[in-house]
Amino acid sequence: MIGKIKGILQEKLYQKCKAEYDEALRYQTDPYLLWIKENEQTADEGQESSYPALGVVYMENCAEGFSLADCDKEILLFVSERGRIAVGAFREILHYFDTHKDVNVVYADEDVWQLCEDDSPQNADDADAHRIFPWTKPMWSPDTLFSFFYFGNIFAVRRSAFLDIAWLGEDDYRKNIYDFILKATEDKKRAGHIEKVLFHAYRKGESRAAIEKELLHSTDFIGAGRQYDGIKEAAMARRGLNGELITEETTGISYPVYRLRGEPLISIVIPSKDNEDALKQCIRSIYAHTAYRNFEMIVVDNGSTEQVRMGLENFRQECPFTYLYIPMDFNFSKMCNLGVQEAKGEYVLLLNDDMEAVEDSWLLRLAGQASLEHVGAVGAKLLYPNTSLIQHAGIANTVSGPGHKLKKLDDSVSYYYGRNRFIYDLIGVTAACLMIRRERYLELGGLFEGLAVAYNDVDFCFRLCEKGLYNVQRNDVTLYHHESLSRGDDMQDKNKLKRLMAEKDVLYQRHRQFYRQDPFIGTLMNDGEPKYGCRWLEGYELVNLSDCDDKLLQGKRLPDAATMNNAIMVVVEDCGKEQFVKALTKGGKQKKAYYLIKGWAYIPGVDNARYTFKILLVNGEGRVWELPVQKRYRKDVAAILPDEVNVELTGFCSWIFEGTLAPGTYQLWITAKDGCSRQRLYRDMERELVIEEEL
Repeated sequence: MIGKIKGILQEKLYQKCKAEYDEALRYQTDPYLLWIKENEQTADEGQESSYPALGVVYMENCAEGFSLADCDKEILLFVSERGRIAVGAFREILHYFDTHKDVNVVYADEDVWQLCEDDSPQNADDADAHRIFPWTKPMWSPDTLFSFFYFGNIFAVRRSAFLDIAWLGEDDYRKNIYDFILKATEDKKRAGHIEKVLFHAYRKGESRAAIEKELLHSTDFIGAGRQYDGIKEAAMARRGLNGELITEETTGISYPVYRLRGEPLISIVIPSKDNEDALKQCIRSIYAHTAYRNFEMIVVDNGSTEQVRMGLENFRQECPFTYLYIPMDFNFSKMCNLGVQEAKGEYVLLLNDDMEAVEDSWLLRLAGQASLEHVGAVGAKLLYPNTSLIQHAGIANTVSGPGHKLKKLDDSVSYYYGRNRFIYDLIGVTAACLMIRRERYLELGGLFEGLAVAYNDVDFCFRLCEKGLYNVQRNDVTLYHHESLSRGDDMQDKNKLKRLMAEKDVLYQRHRQFYRQDPFIGTLMNDGEPKYGCRWLEGYELVNLSDCDDKLLQGKRLPDAATMNNAIMVVVEDCGKEQFVKALTKGGKQKKAYYLIKGWAYIPGVDNARYTFKILLVNGEGRVWELPVQKRYRKDVAAILPDEVNVELTGFCSWIFEGTLAPGTYQLWITAKDGCSRQRLYRDMERELVIEEEL
């Protein structure tokens, strides 16, 4: 009888452990669901009537007869009627205007509310409804707005600020809205951005995957088609911009091509060494595929062999260029700077020696964009040669560091609100093809020569952003980049990885505010993968900071080694102090530096759902502190352990805030407690954590 009762109790305990595991797994397999859980308030805020200063305007009602003068509210919230306003939206909008007196237009992020085929918006609260596909919009981006109406389905205005703007009065409300916003943000007027999801657009489909696939590849947005060309041409005329709109026939997207004043010289600077065949192909392609002819080329060679040098000297008779032969250690930044010093052009194009021009208007489109007063660096879309695979469509500053989004994806389709189709303002573009006014280049002091190999272009673009300029990705300009598809990964070469990490440290020491931050993507979507996807929250982002100082508890001393069960398998991937970023805060609390411990661990041959893991920190005197872990979904680990049970949450992430633990060296252990028995397992992680004196 006692055995039967014991078995029933163990089963109940197991079911409790398994339910907790399944719930954690559900959130960990959907990063956006986890983001919602951790970052959004669920309390209702009341109806529109609770905010007498705010009125809701449905965009679909903004056709020919609409007038701002007919509205009786000072703050007007424009939304689509094909969706719902998020809880807290009214409060957030009013708070933004109250705290930003100089801003008269603001937009917010949004997502999709998935409905089953037989659902209607009226019963969208049932269990089948599911929030998916967040659209995290960039900070104010004037060139992106001129491409398409990236404000989407929600924006708000101060009515009194725009009563003098003439309403376009078309039957199509979309044209009226787009024309109004272009007018409302001219003359250096900026729109604000609330980085919170304040609108849910309704969407029906066969499945979540089908809806997300359709949204991922769509370019059907307000402002994107040729039907908006008249509105854009009127805007260019108001702004004193000389240019024309040219439609790409295969996509139906119109692109502005800005004319240069006069016919200024463009200097093309090409660093190169011992790459004769590629360099010759690059130079020949420029002469063969460039309609704008007023350019000069400057090749900076840091010490090719005598044979290559003589070959290039002879090649100058076929394709003229200035040849600077300056033997020195490789320093990409210095080579570019030397070339720009020699340049005589009003515009400078930094170009890799393995590039190939393939269409005639590329140089004019890049220079025309760079001629705009608010623009810093301008980049092109780069494809692998003779393919439609993307090598570069702009730099993103991800949680893993600067990288190329969409790399090796097929350019035959669009991705995530046209990131490889439209002209986009971005945090940076690659120096493999970077156009800029020469005076801007010199004002910044050129590329930072302390970054000899990597991230020098990122540093340069960061500095342009800090000056208030916009770096622009022209996705209508395409070149081939003869970087091999099979090129070795620097992350797999120990020496290259060490150099890469050191230069990344230098980059973020110079620009601490950009560590893991990209205002043109947002904090939710800046994961390190090639596709645009939700990132996983770090462990310190999953709790309230008020709990953090209490979670490191004094533990019992380790048991005798002879009695330990060492069945845990553990891999430590990260162990140390986060150097450049302060931990995110909730509730406006003081930010703190922290120490991070990350990796994965499991127990072979058992059901891992039964076990609770903790990290143990042991000082030189044998004293022990217990640190709870945040479990992390590790699909990669589960794939290599197909015969183990419930190992999807093998990942762990834990952290200690600076000042919580006394300075010193701590040996790391991991322990696992069985929730259905008294069994406890231990394993030496074979790593040490060094706690420094608090600065």
